[in-house]
Amino acid sequence: MTWLRSFILFTYGMLFWLSLKAEIVINEVCYDPVSSDMGYEWIELYNNGSTSIPLEGAKILSGGSSYVVQYTLPFFELRPQRYLLIGGESLFNAQLNYNFSFQNGGSATDGIRYVSPDGTYTDTVLYDSPNSNQLFDDYNLPGTHFAPDVPAGYSLARIYDGYDTNNCETDFIAEAKPTPGLANRIHCDYALGTYNILQENNYVELDLCLKNLSPFVPLISAELTITQNSILLAQQAIAPIPAGDSLRVNLSFTCNSSPITVILSLVDDPDSTNNVLLIPLNSEAQSGIWINEFLANPESGNQEWIEIYGDQISQGTYYIADNSTSQIRFTLPATSGYFVICQNPDALLLRYPECPAGSLILAESWTYLNNDGDCLVWKNETGTLDSLIYTGAEIIKGVSRERVLVDSTAIWQNCYSAKGGTPGLPNSSMPQTELPDLGKVVLTGSPCDAKSGEKIALAYNFPSPANRITCNIYDLSGRKICSVADYALVNAAGVIYWNGCKQDGNFAPRGLYIILWESQNTADSKIMRKQFTAVLKG
Repeated sequence: MTWLRSFILFTYGMLFWLSLKAEIVINEVCYDPVSSDMGYEWIELYNNGSTSIPLEGAKILSGGSSYVVQYTLPFFELRPQRYLLIGGESLFNAQLNYNFSFQNGGSATDGIRYVSPDGTYTDTVLYDSPNSNQLFDDYNLPGTHFAPDVPAGYSLARIYDGYDTNNCETDFIAEAKPTPGLANRIHCDYALGTYNILQENNYVELDLCLKNLSPFVPLISAELTITQNSILLAQQAIAPIPAGDSLRVNLSFTCNSSPITVILSLVDDPDSTNNVLLIPLNSEAQSGIWINEFLANPESGNQEWIEIYGDQISQGTYYIADNSTSQIRFTLPATSGYFVICQNPDALLLRYPECPAGSLILAESWTYLNNDGDCLVWKNETGTLDSLIYTGAEIIKGVSRERVLVDSTAIWQNCYSAKGGTPGLPNSSMPQTELPDLGKVVLTGSPCDAKSGEKIALAYNFPSPANRITCNIYDLSGRKICSVADYALVNAAGVIYWNGCKQDGNFAPRGLYIILWESQNTADSKIMRKQFTAVLKG
């Protein structure tokens, strides 16, 4: 069977390269929509040749235990380099309407196949594994290479329009942002490579290698930015890098001795873990790897998570232990960047869509973080790598704690992001929105359409570097419906948010609400009390 497969592969390969490629390919398919599958599934065909192709009589098959015909195409002529979108009536831009019922994967290989009108040509997408039912590939042999089984709402898309090697594993990717009827996104994997630093007093010269790890070149430029404590130091556009090639850039700037963050941004880069570097300028102040952020008290519907950072991580098994010696166990690759350890990566992406999917690490075991304080120790077989201690007073429901550097000293602060956390990304900085005058608290964002993502904001600015805040929400009958902060320890200035939800995580009804604010300087007993009103609409 091995020599037969090799012969068939060779024969098909010769025909592939000698032909004009005037064939139809399945370019993108959505077999598991977020909503009900009926009427929402779709398939996109693409003519990757140089001549128009009549499609009348061509068939779309679906394979679970075996291939069955789902749809026979009517008269349609697909011009070269054009798309044909077929789907339910809910798909407004579909040229042909049909309610498909594709297999959703999950336990074994499923397939979708296009068969030409004369039956002599097929294009097949096999996804998920194992191939228990021996579904055939385009060589008419049981398939051995499979595209991934994608989450609900994703599509399977070719890595670029018409790319076809008859190997589903390399031809297709999971597309989080489907493009039915439009050009596929080119997911070109850029990476930050080696670097050299020349430092003299506050003058820094950075020599940095950028790599294109993909077998193709992007159509757009990337952007390289260097920041320190959220202040922009340097920025440069990066012209498209040839496939598999690298580029060295040299930037110079002035800054202090705190670490600098280097970010290489390319639209649709599939792996963001290799696009961020945190480079220490004062080696004595940095260990190279550390716990960077954690969420101990998530709001309803969210989950706990811990973010770590390392610029010299070795592949292997790691542990984060708490005071009770219970452990969170996970495995890391040999690379650098941010990694977010959690129990449900798909759910975390829905809660924080900006989080790079490549930074998520599924925990092999989990121990819940205590809301009233704990000690976290990150270690591997070589010993302790980093540790932190937090108290219950520092924990705000739905808000993460972030590690920041102040004059080369690491401290912990509440996250300033409106989402309550920045997993997989550089930590937040104080909001650039206008803060109130010293000693004041100001409410903004009312009336608020909470169901569309709006929030009520309470901005504060105190002379003391450390303060405790209690902030409760009441309805007009005097019932407390939510506690935004409960004697929480916060910095001198910042913003806390109410997302319009009750304590159980459900949205509060539209109407008028009373917000009672109480803050106290930790250095004395003086208490500030404020009462605000806010309106929820929608």
